[in-house]
Amino acid sequence: MKIGIYGGSFNPPHNGHIMLSRELGKRLELDKIIVIPSNISPQKDNNGDIDPIHRLDMCKIAFPDDIFEVSDCEIRRGGKSYTYDTLKYIESKYKNSELYLFMGSDMLLSFNTWYKFREILNICTVCAISRNNEDTADKMADYVKEKLKNENVKIFNVSPFEVSSTEIRSRISGGESFGGLVPNKISDYIKENNLYGYK
Repeated sequence: MKIGIYGGSFNPPHNGHIMLSRELGKRLELDKIIVIPSNISPQKDNNGDIDPIHRLDMCKIAFPDDIFEVSDCEIRRGGKSYTYDTLKYIESKYKNSELYLFMGSDMLLSFNTWYKFREILNICTVCAISRNNEDTADKMADYVKEKLKNENVKIFNVSPFEVSSTEIRSRISGGESFGGLVPNKISDYIKENNLYGYK
């Protein structure tokens, strides 16, 4: 089985997350994509803004297609969510599967600072796309060659969807429109639960 793994804070999940996962799922001809909201991300400090269960519920809304499975494994594990630990768990659950780890260019370009990043590259293929026009495929390829020195990374040339969860939270707390950045059902969920300072 070919399995994509897409972890992150998803705080909230937005149209860029959805576009990236569907595009990579199609290009890699995957059988399944496991979406995993983190409990506490080692790379970010804003996960505590809302209850992790809200982020889990929003992921279930944002990724409804049959190919997706939303997992609460990192939330259940508690503490900081290290990708290496999650991959070892998935590797044991889905034996003899090919694992593909999804990430945007912002995550790839700091990947050499991740916990056990070399071991991660031995377990799975890292698949990255650009999050903005500055992080070109060439820039990512140079980083991989210089910092990672590993061929187990695939870089996909996809037009970036320039949106971030940080920007969305800022818009919501500032009373600005955030329509078009998240699916309508996510917008409804945020409003109904008064998340991110929505009034």
